[in-house]
Amino acid sequence: MGNLKRLIKSSYEPLISIDRNGGRFAILDFEDISFNHHNMFSSLPESVIDKTTLGLIQVADLHKAVNHAKTVIGSSTLFRSLMQPPTSLQLISAKQESLRELENNDKLRNSIEDYLGEIKNGELDLFKFIYGEMGDSFSSYRIFKDAMKAGKNISNATRNIPLPESKYLSILVEDIKNFGESGLYRLMRGPIYKTSKGLKSKEDIKFYTPRLKFIPRQFTLFNSSPHLALGGLITGVQTGLIENGEHLIAPTMGIIPLSLMSFLYSNYLKPMFDYNRFIKPLRKKTIGDYDFNLAIDSVGKLDELLSFTEFRKAMPHDTVIPKITDEESHYFMAKNLRNPIQAKSNKKYVPNEVNLNGSRLTFITGPNSGGKTTYCKSIIQNQILGQIGGYVVASDANINIADRIAYQAPMFDSLQDEEGRFGTELKRTKDIFYNVTPKSLVVLDELAEGTTIEEKLKQSYVILNGFHTIGNNTILVTHNHELVELFKDKERGQYLQVQFDGKKPTHKLAYGISKESHAERIAEKIGFAEKDIETYLSKRGYKN
Repeated sequence: MGNLKRLIKSSYEPLISIDRNGGRFAILDFEDISFNHHNMFSSLPESVIDKTTLGLIQVADLHKAVNHAKTVIGSSTLFRSLMQPPTSLQLISAKQESLRELENNDKLRNSIEDYLGEIKNGELDLFKFIYGEMGDSFSSYRIFKDAMKAGKNISNATRNIPLPESKYLSILVEDIKNFGESGLYRLMRGPIYKTSKGLKSKEDIKFYTPRLKFIPRQFTLFNSSPHLALGGLITGVQTGLIENGEHLIAPTMGIIPLSLMSFLYSNYLKPMFDYNRFIKPLRKKTIGDYDFNLAIDSVGKLDELLSFTEFRKAMPHDTVIPKITDEESHYFMAKNLRNPIQAKSNKKYVPNEVNLNGSRLTFITGPNSGGKTTYCKSIIQNQILGQIGGYVVASDANINIADRIAYQAPMFDSLQDEEGRFGTELKRTKDIFYNVTPKSLVVLDELAEGTTIEEKLKQSYVILNGFHTIGNNTILVTHNHELVELFKDKERGQYLQVQFDGKKPTHKLAYGISKESHAERIAEKIGFAEKDIETYLSKRGYKN
């Protein structure tokens, strides 16, 4: 249990405490009250998957397909997992065990759903407080009080969750409940006192400790009537409205009518004083508080698990918790594998069998629009879903943990590279090659583009032979059947081709090497075949 606790706490960067370029990124987009995946994508560091690959495999769309989280915290946790899938078999297995418990224990699942619903109700004000979106006006008191209520509720609302049996779930619930014993929780519960040693709760001060009590409201004893307004101003000056020995209130305040002084004090001076002396320091303490960050992370992980179960219900096809292993070489085997993004809205989505086990190289040939790229993305996307402890869209699956997942597709920014398109793509291939191990999964959508046919064939052979020597799973999508034939002659790799029913692709892959490009069929479809060109030239009077 102790080792699993350490894995859970160290497997990801905290949602709240990530600091980039001197400022904290917001996981919440306050304009439309939704999860801010753009901010998180740019802020989180790379791990198993580089960001170029994450873009190519449509990680944002994958998140949208899988995400059924009730809270922004849960949405953020899921997105972070997709970007940074763990490589610990113990952690992945523990998440799978918890998922099975949620499947079989309606009372536990329903209680967690209710808990997350309560967290969602106060989430917006809590994040307004955390990210400083409340300001120092009198309206900040309402947000502050609602934020404190939401913070306390993180722990308090767990009272109705029965004790889980699975270790992962038990640790999450325990960490959330433990927040109720922390010093920050006591401050959120109130009252809060300002002392010479910072903010303290009632339990953390002595009877004789000099202190100033925080009253989070606009009107207090000092300014409840015009007759007491002057006393409030004087008290404010005596207790904190002094900076560097200079009064913030002008010496002429004595000539201001008491009613006006009361108005200024309650609407401007007290809110400003309270914000700078109480709210702002508490916000800073909250952001850096270990117990609070741990509780927030645990809430997100609970929501992530519930999101997996809802994804399974929403998927009109078979889903399964895959068997995950941690062997020395990567493999991926699945029956009736489907794309988790596209299949969710397509009840007739065509499945495929996948067997990446021992071949090292897999060549996929066939014409465009036959499903080659989607097939590859389906493998990577389901690899990630399995590796984060969730369901894969298949009837059965056996997957080894990947220590590196990379995808290369043609790039068209050769103007930025003095070597042109060939150099741009070759650098990308080099970066992938020098980082893979036998446990890695690599997809190459064409290779060595931007050079002569002869050079492309030679360079591609050398690169692929290198991948084969390393022994990782490499999939090459290509029209270059001559290259595939070279490896077939040496009995290296497996060879798949797109199946067609007449001129129509079936989106099924079968063993074999395709030598047909179907270029003429595609040209006819878009109206740019030989006869279309001849008709165009004839109509305009051009002669050969």
